[in-house]
Amino acid sequence: MKPGEIIFIFRLLTLVIILRLIDYQQLVIILRSIDPNMVILAILLELCGFLIWALKWKFLVDRLKPVKFSILFLGLMGENVLNTNVARARTFGGFGKAMFLKNVTNDHRHANWYATIVMDQTTNSFVFSIPVSFSLIFVLLFLDIPRWLSILLEVIALIFFLLAFFAYLSKHKINRSAQVSFFYLILKRTYYFSLFKFIRKRFDSYQIFEELLITGIAEFEKTYKSIMKDRKILSIDIGLSVLMFAFIYLKTYMIFQSVGYDITIADLIVSLSLVLWLISILPIPGGLGIKELIMVGIYSMVGIPITIAVIVSLIDRVIYLFFVIFIAYAAIFIMRLFHIGQRKEDKAKDDMQGIIDIDNLR
Repeated sequence: MKPGEIIFIFRLLTLVIILRLIDYQQLVIILRSIDPNMVILAILLELCGFLIWALKWKFLVDRLKPVKFSILFLGLMGENVLNTNVARARTFGGFGKAMFLKNVTNDHRHANWYATIVMDQTTNSFVFSIPVSFSLIFVLLFLDIPRWLSILLEVIALIFFLLAFFAYLSKHKINRSAQVSFFYLILKRTYYFSLFKFIRKRFDSYQIFEELLITGIAEFEKTYKSIMKDRKILSIDIGLSVLMFAFIYLKTYMIFQSVGYDITIADLIVSLSLVLWLISILPIPGGLGIKELIMVGIYSMVGIPITIAVIVSLIDRVIYLFFVIFIAYAAIFIMRLFHIGQRKEDKAKDDMQGIIDIDNLR
């Protein structure tokens, strides 16, 4: 059975579970009382979150080369389509946006553009780690959760602690020459590994592969460190990240208000932080069914009625998918129409195909 089929079956099962949990009499009452003004406000807050995200990315990109805000917004929305629907793009996210920047600017320093994306992800992770840490502590200390869930959260927290500890050791305690030798050993074994035949097809020799990779890493490190040392850009980026997450939490609060449920700020921060965190570490796309089941489970864990949790989850999902499907596909259409972010050879092929089509019509 293919991975896509397994994911589809899992989504189907989660939808069946959600449908069985709903109190349909209460569902009808809540649906009739939904405040459309609050839902519209939630949609606008979601839009503001995406706009702020594009703006914070622009501050980083402009440090290397100015790019129009509208173009970056289109690229951001187009990338969200892949992150939502393609597991590989979600797991190795960022390379698509780096390629987009390389094509838009005609600047082929791929590593430099990728550094801006990693910096964007770094500041987002730094800001988001604060509510996530608070939420984990709150859940473990104050909520009556199942023993298995408590153990799972403790194990995950321990793994992250060990990763941070080993990162510290690798930087301060392990000999630099040993690190370099180990890196080159892994690099060589990767190139000659039987399953990575596509690498050998793209690079004629290991020397070419090594030189290109080392040069890219050096460029990436130089750009990343230069941004880190620019306190003005860094403070602006962190501030915009705080604002972006504020819009995300406020959007969810408005959705709860639209269904007539007055959620406390603590419950909102704890539940939504855990939902976003779990979705971000899943190695599969958060498609229909998966994210909803996680949201319903976390919301009910903090004491929110299941029917309310289901409705809020579905409204939240519909709003999100509106942007990453309708708006994002519209962005992709616009980019293809005006050849934004396309390589020159791809644009030439499109132009030639258009000429051929006109000749055929004649």
